[in-house]
Amino acid sequence: MSPYVTLFVLLALLAGLTVGKAWERYKLQDGRWIDRRRARESPHYMLGLNFLVANQIDAAIEELSTAAEAAGDPLEIHLILGNLYREKGQVGRAIQEHQNLLQRPHLRKLEHANVLLCLGLDYKHGGFVDRALEAFLEVVRLDPDNRYALSNLEKLYEEQHQWTDAYAMRQKLAARDLPAQPPRHRQILAFLENEIGLAALKRNEYAEAARRFEAAIELDGRNAPAYLNLGDVRFLQGDAAAASATWERLVEMSPDRAYLAFSRLETAYARLDSATAKSTDAGRFPALCRRLVGANPQDWRARLALARYHTAHGNAHDALELLFEALVINPHALALHQAIWETLSRLQLSPALVGRYVDLTRDAIFYLDPHICVRCRYRSTELLWQCPHCHEWDTFVEERIAPAKDTEATLTS
Repeated sequence: MSPYVTLFVLLALLAGLTVGKAWERYKLQDGRWIDRRRARESPHYMLGLNFLVANQIDAAIEELSTAAEAAGDPLEIHLILGNLYREKGQVGRAIQEHQNLLQRPHLRKLEHANVLLCLGLDYKHGGFVDRALEAFLEVVRLDPDNRYALSNLEKLYEEQHQWTDAYAMRQKLAARDLPAQPPRHRQILAFLENEIGLAALKRNEYAEAARRFEAAIELDGRNAPAYLNLGDVRFLQGDAAAASATWERLVEMSPDRAYLAFSRLETAYARLDSATAKSTDAGRFPALCRRLVGANPQDWRARLALARYHTAHGNAHDALELLFEALVINPHALALHQAIWETLSRLQLSPALVGRYVDLTRDAIFYLDPHICVRCRYRSTELLWQCPHCHEWDTFVEERIAPAKDTEATLTS
């Protein structure tokens, strides 16, 4: 190759690189050349972002609108403006802003997908579920690995109780994160399997329901509702032994959720005892409660369950001692106070015992075992597996008004 040809090739390569860099900076839009970098360097753009960080939405909109006009209406600023209108509750204006962007010619594939994603969020915020689904599905068609579209599709399907479709979206999210797949995917898939099983159970399809609950447990060995529901299926099928074995596995795998199975286990043990006409299972439930208390001295629920068992079997004095122990651990639980009142009534309101109860509860505030979502702080008087506010799975913990004081010392004194 001659030196002149080599020089020509090098010059052509440099020219190509220069044109490419220019195209990254400038873009032809509606017959005008738009300087994309100029938009970001505008003082109005920077001020708008500062106002946005400070949560001053109106001021941010004003500055970003000025920046957009000065830079020739770049797409990225209008995307942000539409999102800000949505956050202000002006959903109609947000939809109009993003729909106008879709009308622009020469949108690149990913730009088209990003605008559709924002439009889908507008529709979702406005309650237009069908349109939101359509927008997110189109985003996935254009960008199959778009995490935000897949996540929003999953949540929309969950809200509509379309559990199979939600499961498919979570599977795609999990596949996207391979090979380092976070355990959270398996946990959520387990909850979705459980919901599919519940739908089958409502149709009295016991075999399908059991298969789904077993699949949930295989995905996540600590999934409490799957154990509870699988045991329920076995019990409905007349197999009390299999039901109790399933609930016992829950106690073993998730001791903090054991209390959810207490009434079920007590009923199953009673049925087994009745079926065999023997007393071999009569002590299984109190033994279970004592084992849980031994493993966790702070377990007030196991003490409550054991106390109720003693009360039902005519041993109110031992029941009251257990309830007083539980009261030291959690003095504000209304369920404990109700059990104590019932037991004191059976003991004909012994003045000494009533006085002891009054001393223990002098500073107590009663409440209905509140639970709180650790993600969004939503409160509920019952344990929920999915938060109705932020729609996240398994985020509820029991909230205490105040920690117990010197619990160990009080219980051992």
